[in-house]
Amino acid sequence: MELGVAAWELPRAKMRQMHAHSHAGAQLCGLDAGLAIVETAAGSWLCPPGRCVWIPPGRMHSLRSCGKISGWMLHMDAVVSEGLPADPRVLALSPLLKQIVLRLREWVAEPKASAAKRRIVEVLRDEIAAASEVPLHLPMPKDPVLKRLSARLADSSTPAKNLADLAHEMGVSQRSLFRKFQEETGLSPGQWRRQTQMLRSMELLANGRSVTETALEVGYESTGAFIRAFRQVVGVTPASYAQR
Repeated sequence: MELGVAAWELPRAKMRQMHAHSHAGAQLCGLDAGLAIVETAAGSWLCPPGRCVWIPPGRMHSLRSCGKISGWMLHMDAVVSEGLPADPRVLALSPLLKQIVLRLREWVAEPKASAAKRRIVEVLRDEIAAASEVPLHLPMPKDPVLKRLSARLADSSTPAKNLADLAHEMGVSQRSLFRKFQEETGLSPGQWRRQTQMLRSMELLANGRSVTETALEVGYESTGAFIRAFRQVVGVTPASYAQR
């Protein structure tokens, strides 16, 4: 692979699951339908249609999908991907980036390198570097106490408690718990819980749950409040997302 880049179409499937593995090169995955979930020790990233997920070289990760997926996968050698993001992330998919991937897929029949192809690869690198990050990541804390807290925050089946009550259960002060959690995740406990609700709701909707069922299952008492929160994070209403 002289150019160090290859792209191919993902076959349509109801569900895909890959156990923890890594690649010598980087990967960029985009979906036209369905939902992809990339998981690492540092957290989870969700990739809906219209977005793409970046996985840097050597990063151990697993991947699973929800709904009937279709889309594409791009591989870049470690040398070609040098200088691009060092951590996984979900990126906005610009029209130009999507068209470059479609052009790369045509190179399977004509893999020989040329000056024109090398220029396209450079534009590809520029588009990945310039793509804005989409907040569809759930960071996981490493501290055992904070892991217990995150498990409680993520459990929608238990009654919601304020941070003071949770801190008392954990045997630490509320101020210390809040500070440590924000230091490790970059989010407050409340923000982390809302992010959990949104990411879980995307998975449920992709698997065919109704908007009302999803809202109740992730812990919302009001469907209207859920719709407003979902639209603020994802950019579309739950119904529009489910149709895509």
